[in-house]
Amino acid sequence: MIIENVGFKFKILTIITFCLYLFWGSFGLDLLLNPNEERIPFHRFYMGLTVVIFLFNYQHVLLSLMSNKILISLVFYVLLTAAWAGSPEGVIKNFIFLFSATFISIMAAIAFMDNRIALIRWLFWIFMALTISSVIFAMQYPKLGINVLDFGAPRWIGITTHPNALGMQALMLVWLSANLYLFSKAMIEKILIVFAVVVGIFAITKADSMTSLITSIVIIIYIFYCQVFGRLSSGLRFVLITFSILAFVFTVTFYMSASEITDATLASTGRNTTFTGRSGQWKLALADAAERPITGVGFDDLGQLTKKHRINMTQVHNGYIETLLKGGLIASVLMIAILLKTFFHLFLIRRTLKDDFVFLSSGFVMILLHNFTETSFLKALNPLGFIMIYLVVSTSVLINSRGNSKSNGHEI
Repeated sequence: MIIENVGFKFKILTIITFCLYLFWGSFGLDLLLNPNEERIPFHRFYMGLTVVIFLFNYQHVLLSLMSNKILISLVFYVLLTAAWAGSPEGVIKNFIFLFSATFISIMAAIAFMDNRIALIRWLFWIFMALTISSVIFAMQYPKLGINVLDFGAPRWIGITTHPNALGMQALMLVWLSANLYLFSKAMIEKILIVFAVVVGIFAITKADSMTSLITSIVIIIYIFYCQVFGRLSSGLRFVLITFSILAFVFTVTFYMSASEITDATLASTGRNTTFTGRSGQWKLALADAAERPITGVGFDDLGQLTKKHRINMTQVHNGYIETLLKGGLIASVLMIAILLKTFFHLFLIRRTLKDDFVFLSSGFVMILLHNFTETSFLKALNPLGFIMIYLVVSTSVLINSRGNSKSNGHEI
């Protein structure tokens, strides 16, 4: 099966629509100002655009769907859980967003399979504008942009609805900035990119989102490794790795144990080994998952569990546990298969498509790491959940494209 973007129509409209999905998932000012009202139905507009683009490019999309059967199976399984979920309406809404996100992700992956930098640059500017807007809004309107009531200390939320949402917004900016820096040739743009990273880290720090902060640092190091460390000679890499291991062993042996290092690191950020109470929530979620191990409780907002435990269970703060809880072993096995397939595809393209590999694999690492203490799997309106779908379909598109030729760096 060969997937090509020759004859693909409405590329500009595709990337605009793709950006609209991410924008609406990262923007929460309307909810912040009117928390008790329904959101503006803006999603109907970009979903309508998705249908239009699909109708003109259905052959390309159907070919790609054949290469993503496991993902499509998982999306339809989400819909199936409406039969036993506490809120069938919530499941159906989630399915519609997931289904639509899958189609626009496939179309964006095909349209820009040979011009990745264009897509990265568009997304960079979107998240640059969003994050700067969040920072300015929090400074200008602190009563709205800074939450001083629900947490132990003031935490910025900007134009989002939650500090962790601002952290995720800024994390996306850091990831896109680090990748765009590798492609960029102009010094002015490189300076702007460095500024964007500083803004992103600043926003994450003010949001006090440790998950996003740690993930940002790991992503920057990972991209640096791929571009610099990975090109060093085997001997030099061996020396550096050996030195790092010896330094860690020396610290553990003569200074403090590994558990003490963990406790000290968490304590320095105001956290503890319960991950700010998350571990207790994980235990409850696992206990509930054990009651319906095969099918799960359904992909709704877990309102029935919130009533049962009298704590907010709308997010379990662990994507892996939440997938098991909502979809049982069926969804978990499908998710593991998708992750393994994506990893295998990344392994295949790492030498022939170096730039694509760095971008896609760094995004893959970002999502896997972020889901240890937050949840974005199978949540299409969550920016990371949306990007995960894009990464999965992009790797399959590259594997099945003619020649697997390297991105030529054209811009829009």
